[in-house]
Amino acid sequence: MPAPNSSKPHHSDTQTFKPLLPGRRLLATAIALAGTLTTTTALAQQSVLEEVTVTAQKREQSLQDVSVAVSAFSGDAIEKMGFEEGLDITQQVPNMNFFAIFGEASSPSVSLRGISLVNFSDSWESPVSIYVDDVYRGNPAGSAIQLFDLERVEVLRGPQGTLYGRNTTGGLVHYVSRKPTESLEATASASYGSYSERILEGTLSGPINRNMRGRVAVKSTHNDGWQTNAVTEEKLNDTNSFGYRTQLEIDLADHSSLLLNVHGSRADQQSVGFAHLGYLESPEEGAATCSIARIQNGKCYSANPGLGGISGEEAVNGNFGPEHVASGATDGLATEIDTFGTSATFIRDFEGFTLTSITAYEELDKFLQDDGDGLPAVWFDEQYSVDAEQYTQEVRLNGVTQNSNWVTGFYYYKDDRGLNTQAPTTADGLWHQEIVTLDSTSWALFGQVEYDLSSTLTLVSGLRYTEEERDFSQDAGPSFYPDAVDTQKDLSDQATTGRIGIDWRPSDRTLAYASYSTGFKSGGFSGSYNRNDLATDPVGAETIDNFELGLKTTIADVYRLNAAAFHYSVQDFQAQVFISVAEGSVITNAGDVTGTGAELELTAPITDNFEVIAGAGWLSTEFDSEQSFVVAADTYTLDGNELPSAPGFTYNLVARYYQSLGSNGDLVFQGDYAWQDDHYLQVENDPYSMQSAYGLANAKVSWHSPSDAYSVEAFARNLTNEEYFTYQNTLGADWGYGVWGQPRTAGLRFNWKM
Repeated sequence: MPAPNSSKPHHSDTQTFKPLLPGRRLLATAIALAGTLTTTTALAQQSVLEEVTVTAQKREQSLQDVSVAVSAFSGDAIEKMGFEEGLDITQQVPNMNFFAIFGEASSPSVSLRGISLVNFSDSWESPVSIYVDDVYRGNPAGSAIQLFDLERVEVLRGPQGTLYGRNTTGGLVHYVSRKPTESLEATASASYGSYSERILEGTLSGPINRNMRGRVAVKSTHNDGWQTNAVTEEKLNDTNSFGYRTQLEIDLADHSSLLLNVHGSRADQQSVGFAHLGYLESPEEGAATCSIARIQNGKCYSANPGLGGISGEEAVNGNFGPEHVASGATDGLATEIDTFGTSATFIRDFEGFTLTSITAYEELDKFLQDDGDGLPAVWFDEQYSVDAEQYTQEVRLNGVTQNSNWVTGFYYYKDDRGLNTQAPTTADGLWHQEIVTLDSTSWALFGQVEYDLSSTLTLVSGLRYTEEERDFSQDAGPSFYPDAVDTQKDLSDQATTGRIGIDWRPSDRTLAYASYSTGFKSGGFSGSYNRNDLATDPVGAETIDNFELGLKTTIADVYRLNAAAFHYSVQDFQAQVFISVAEGSVITNAGDVTGTGAELELTAPITDNFEVIAGAGWLSTEFDSEQSFVVAADTYTLDGNELPSAPGFTYNLVARYYQSLGSNGDLVFQGDYAWQDDHYLQVENDPYSMQSAYGLANAKVSWHSPSDAYSVEAFARNLTNEEYFTYQNTLGADWGYGVWGQPRTAGLRFNWKM
């Protein structure tokens, strides 16, 4: 019988993927050059093409043996490619997008296959879940600060309604940190770059005694901010953050182990500034509407007298672009985030199965200010605070027999949040406040079996049952809205989701699969800008049905090609629409959405010292809805619209070239590029939120010592200084705002490892 804690040796699990070219003897003349390293050695040491083990099905498997659309990067590959944090991988995954309304540290939002969180309120959870070390993060604010010292990152596309279950209608991203090691290890890195960015990172890992190992990792990031407030000349969107993670792994008696994890982060910095977008040719009432190009270049006005009668371009003294914004907020645009978490993972091996228990606690304190109008005027300034606590418990059993792998388990989730939304200063002296509490409790039972029907066919089937309850209360306080109310409401949801599929392995190097899977995202409440009692009513659950065909194959032992085609249908898609400052926002089940697409990923060692990673995604989404909303005095019907942040075509490329310097080490040259098609940034598909197609190019050159104990690299991001918006919103009848993407940056980094 196989070892209880291992996967069944099933076809490609027993084969070692060989992404690196086989060792070759150099010509005798080259061998005669004493101390000269071969290019093959350089490739083996610096390559990012490698076997990746993933836990997409709650057990360790080769990436190529998992019948799920998964993109995975090892921690070594992330470091070698120069990704500063785990979120950077979004540029190298097909049909994946990322945006952050208030800056990356505050509110990261991920889009997979067009499905994302169409909402800015902290009362909601994303349909693309974030997991860190097997722990679901209900509110991911601050998580980005902790995404370092990683063993790997896994991106699972499509609903994961069986094994992960909770709010995964779009998929999930799982960050797995490096664990304590049997031998002493230490690493350190330091970088300096644009806007005086200083990043320090270090790890120390090793044995404490015979049965105990520990690991400590820390990261500190500081920069002066890449935006200047034209009103005060002070810097905005700076970074001042610190993250840490400590782990203790203990070998217990009776084939048991315990892993304790304590982690946290702190950020005290300035929020991102907004670019003001007026929609009129002049600030006069009845003025003509500008062209979209002029609007998005800041040349147009609002007729609202509270906004001062200036254009977005005039507000920044003619310097309209990512590095210059305007804010008249009297107290600045502070972002303060504190997170703390701890988890205990207990594993016990029995005869034929393994017991795993993961107990975790997370807490978050966040305070955020923004200037909604993006002008010197003190008119629509906002601040949000969140106090959240989360407790989770998962217990699961994994087993293996001669013909099957199986897993079953129980999951419990408790989340308590206190939210406070305020507009402390406005032009007419109004003051707005909403104090909201939201308590959520959920539990689920789940199981999945992979059963061999023959030597080449495997049936995969799984089921999950979920129940959830939410209690909501609101103290409206002074309000913009005369009909705002104090209220208490609740909702209960339950759902059965699952998966059934067939895996076909015609050879050890090829897996083809077909599957049908479902997902569920529970209903919820709006935590901000509820203009009346109706706006506080719960929104119903969102569900998805997904059909998928996939192929994973390795050609000529070295070229790895993965492809997937899918069609999904979302019922009762959840979305938030901000109508105006005067009318507030609406949370709604906006209708049904269908999506069809395909993805392609290729890793290829072209020569002994040149390799390529490439990907492409195709996507078409469409609403079926009877709802319509007014944006800038025009009515837009949702029917036929596409999802926001869902470009029709994306592609990505990483190219790496290695040059041996003999006894002087290795040089590595890298270029990477990610391109996305035109797409809308709002669900209404209004022309103001259309972002034109653009691509982001990055480059890096590094020198590595012969033993690779230390290296020095120079890097540049957004080489062409592309200007683009990651988010846009309309707040009035003739104005809105945009959030800029980061401009070109460059820097130097030094790395050392024991």
